[in-house]
Amino acid sequence: MKIGVIGPTFSPPKKLIETVKKIEMKGYDSVWWPDHLMGWYPQSIWKPEITNVAKYQKSPHVFFEASATISFVSSQTNKIILGLSVTDAIRRNPAYLLQTAVTLSYFSNGRFILGLGAGEAENITPYGLNYSKQVSKLEEALKIIKLLKNSGTGEKIYFKGKFWKLEDAVFDLQPHNNKHPPIWIGGQGEKMLLITGKYGDGWLPVDLTVEEYKEKLKKVLRYASKNGRKEEEITKALFISVIIDKNNEECLKIMDSPLIKAKALIYPAYVYEKHGYQHPLGRNFYGLRDYIPSKLSEKEALKAINLVPKEVLEERYVYGSPEEVINKLAWYKKAGVEHVVLWNETFFGDYRKVKTSYHYLTQVLNYFKEN
Repeated sequence: MKIGVIGPTFSPPKKLIETVKKIEMKGYDSVWWPDHLMGWYPQSIWKPEITNVAKYQKSPHVFFEASATISFVSSQTNKIILGLSVTDAIRRNPAYLLQTAVTLSYFSNGRFILGLGAGEAENITPYGLNYSKQVSKLEEALKIIKLLKNSGTGEKIYFKGKFWKLEDAVFDLQPHNNKHPPIWIGGQGEKMLLITGKYGDGWLPVDLTVEEYKEKLKKVLRYASKNGRKEEEITKALFISVIIDKNNEECLKIMDSPLIKAKALIYPAYVYEKHGYQHPLGRNFYGLRDYIPSKLSEKEALKAINLVPKEVLEERYVYGSPEEVINKLAWYKKAGVEHVVLWNETFFGDYRKVKTSYHYLTQVLNYFKEN
């Protein structure tokens, strides 16, 4: 099982390069950048008296533009895979998405992966863009990308869809080494599974349980088969949120913190309902579709956070000592995961744990490199 990690989203450029080089030197297989304008944490609670992270970082919403960042680090690395995880077809139109992906594939000598999803409301709605029919927009964008890929040099391209129209368009940027960069689809709803099976070179959902992953992977592969594709054409991947420390007790203390609970607000209502709770922001609330953290006042945010049950956190996070995290990841490997991307969130619960958490995470990495 290959192991990836999230890359730094900001910092002085020199420090960013140093960090990514260190990630590569440690032996990680991949490093990924989220394509965000806004983070998951309400700035109304980003205060030193609420979270010690605020002492060291002024805002939760600081992100370098992801594709430019990948371009910047590509010339300073040698073998690590560089992933964009994930962007959408609302902020970036299909032709531009493909042009960006092919360009980054050239700059990285074929090490780039384009992660695509339906998008998150927080990065779209506040900026004057239309978030409706987001899954249908993604599907149509993938149809257009496929059309552009298959066009001949100088060939005029025509397409009339619900959202885009191509007329006398051309796409003559040829892929690096005659191989287009892979597209991994991030999503877990029924239609997203269908889209993954039909178009995806990889599947990259977020924070699924082992049983959920197995069940949904079967559907992806069934949809792939119906579209004449083979199982091995799709890389089975997963984003996992990790809290790691010397033992379970320490991890549970970290999880009982405002930012860790705030992040749990992105989970859909069914995650809460299966444990007998209502989503803290309302019945039928669907995090990535409905959640815009900048709208929440301090009072609203703290009220919602206090309603996040520990059962949800314990189910959605992989947590524990290095040995316990290894054991839990081994279950995902048995479920079919071939490439896991670890999102270390330990220090969002306790900023003093930055160095120790990455030290423990390196132990997890070394285990899977050796086994």
